[in-house]
Amino acid sequence: MPPVVFQPAAGIELEPYFLLEPGDGLLLCGAERRIVHVDRIAQQRIGHQAQQWLGMELDQAWPQLAELIVQEYRRLAEGPREHVVALPHPTGIELATRIRLFPTDSGFGVGVLRRRSQVLQPDEEGVSEEMTYRGLLEAVLDTAQDGVLVTLAEPLDRPGPIIVFANRALLEQTGYGLHEVLGRSPRMFQGPETSREATHALREALEQWQPAQMQVLNYRRDRSSCWIELKVAPLADRHGWHTHWVSVQRDITGRIEQEREWARAAEALAEQIKVKQATA
Repeated sequence: MPPVVFQPAAGIELEPYFLLEPGDGLLLCGAERRIVHVDRIAQQRIGHQAQQWLGMELDQAWPQLAELIVQEYRRLAEGPREHVVALPHPTGIELATRIRLFPTDSGFGVGVLRRRSQVLQPDEEGVSEEMTYRGLLEAVLDTAQDGVLVTLAEPLDRPGPIIVFANRALLEQTGYGLHEVLGRSPRMFQGPETSREATHALREALEQWQPAQMQVLNYRRDRSSCWIELKVAPLADRHGWHTHWVSVQRDITGRIEQEREWARAAEALAEQIKVKQATA
C-alpha cells in the first residue's frame, strides 16, 4: 500500500465535538500503516491479540480495517469518518466493531468506540442522560471565551498528544478549521521562534502529571505569530488514572507588545536623562 498522505480540505465547517470520549480506545498507525500505539482501552476492546500488534503492519493485524483505509484515507482530510468494521478474533469469529478514522501528524488514528446507539430509543434512559451531559459539556467548552484544547493523556511522543476537542475560541484564535485540528498534536501551533526552553519545561510537567502555566509564542494557520498565556492541567478518572490534558490559552499578544513598548519608552527616557546629566 502507498504511504498515507493527507491534504487539508478547504471550506469545511464542523460543529465542535469530542473526537474520542472516555471509554473509547485509541490505535495509532504511522505513514506506512505500521501500528505504533495501542492504548489499554483499545486492548480491552480488541482483545489480547492487540498486545502483539505493536510494530506490525495493519494489513497483517487487522486486514478488514486496512482495506477500509484504502477506500477512505483521502476523504479523511474532510474530517473524521465513522464506520462499523469486522474485527478478526482468534476464535475465528468476526466481531462488528465501531471505529472512527482520523488523520494525525504522522499517519492516522483509529478510535475504537464504545457500543453506544446512534439513534436513541425511548427506553435508553442511561444513554440519553449520557448524551445530554456530553452535549452540555461540549456547549460549555465551546462558549468559553478563551481557547480550550483537550488531548488524550497518552502518548506524549509523536504523533501525540492527540487533540480530541477544540472550542470555537481556539479555532478563531488560530485560524484553523476543526477538521484540521482534531487528531493532530498541539505541536502544530509551534514554529521557529517558539521557545524550546518553554516546550521542554512543558514536557517535563506532562511527564510528571503536573499542571503547568507559561507564556509561549505560538503560530496561527497563516504562520503569523501570537503570544499565548497557556495553562495545562491533567484530568483523571474515578480510579485515579490520568486520561486527558486540558489546556486553556489566552491570546496576550497585545499585552506583550504594550509591555515591550513601555520598556522601550522607559529605556529611551533613561538614556535622555543620562545624556542630560552628562552635559550638565
